Amino acid sequence: MTQAQWRVVEEVFHAARERDPDDRDAFVDAACTDDVVRREVRALLSQRDGPLLRDGLTGAMLAAGGSGAIAVLEGHTLGHYRLGPLLGAGSMGEVYRARDTVLGRDVAVKVLSRDLRDHGTWTARFQREARILAALRHPNIATIHGVVTGDGPPALVLELVEGPTLAAAIAAAGDAGSGRPRLPVAAALRIASQLVEALGAAHAAGVTHRDLKPANVTVTGDGLVKVLDFGLAQIGGAAGAVLGSLPPVETAGGVVLGTVAYMSPEQARGHAVDHRTDVWAFGCILFEM
Repeated sequence: MTQAQWRVVEEVFHAARERDPDDRDAFVDAACTDDVVRREVRALLSQRDGPLLRDGLTGAMLAAGGSGAIAVLEGHTLGHYRLGPLLGAGSMGEVYRARDTVLGRDVAVKVLSRDLRDHGTWTARFQREARILAALRHPNIATIHGVVTGDGPPALVLELVEGPTLAAAIAAAGDAGSGRPRLPVAAALRIASQLVEALGAAHAAGVTHRDLKPANVTVTGDGLVKVLDFGLAQIGGAAGAVLGSLPPVETAGGVVLGTVAYMSPEQARGHAVDHRTDVWAFGCILFEM
C-alpha cells in the first residue's frame, strides 16, 4: 500500500469510528473509491472493536496516546522503514518496532500522535526531542538515528533497545505476598549507578529530563541501562547553544508536565524547575527498587 493510500485509510478509519456502528459500512463504501483502501479500513474497524488490544497494549495506553491511529500504521512504511508491532504509547506518540529496509537492521520508530499533528507546540516539542537526543551521546541514553519527514506523520528513528522496562523488572521482582516490589540490593545499585551516569551526562549538557520514571528506563539482557523518552525535556546551558536554532517551546504558567508519582514538589506545583527535579525522580526510583 502506498503512503497516499494509508493516509486515506487513516482519515476514513477515524471518521468511521465517530459514526454509529450501523452506519459505518455505508460510510466506508461511499468514502472509499479504492478497493484496497476499503478492505484495509474494514479490517482495521474489525480489529479496533475486537482483538486489537494485544502485545501488551492496554486501554490506558490508548488513552495516553490520544489517538486510535496506533492500529493504522502497523504494517505500513514510513520512508524506508517498515513498521512492525507497537512497542508502547505515551503522551506524544506511539513507538513501533520497525525494519530499516536500506541498512537491514531493526530500529524503533516513534510517530507523533495523530491528535497532536496540527498543534504547533507539540510538533515543535517532537522536533526538539530529536535535536536533544542528537546532542546527547552516552551509552546509557538511547540514541537517535534520524527523522522521517515528507509524506506521512512526523517520526523519529531511534535505537531499538531490547529488554524490559525498569517498571516491568520491578514488578517481576515484587513480593507477591506483601505487594512490595523490590529488586536485590546489588541489582538496584547496578541500575542506579548507570542512571546516575546518564543523568550526569544530560545535566552536564544542560538537559533536564523532567519525566524520569521506571517506564522510561530499559534494562537490556546484559544489564545495560538505557534512559528513554526526552519528549518533555527542558534545555539550557550547553544544550541551549547546540539547539539555539530551534524556537523555544514554552509551557504555560501553572501547567504541570510529567508523571505525578515521580515529580518534585516544585514540578508538581507548576513552578520552574532545573536538574534537581531529575535528582528527586531518581530518588523515587531508587526507593521503589
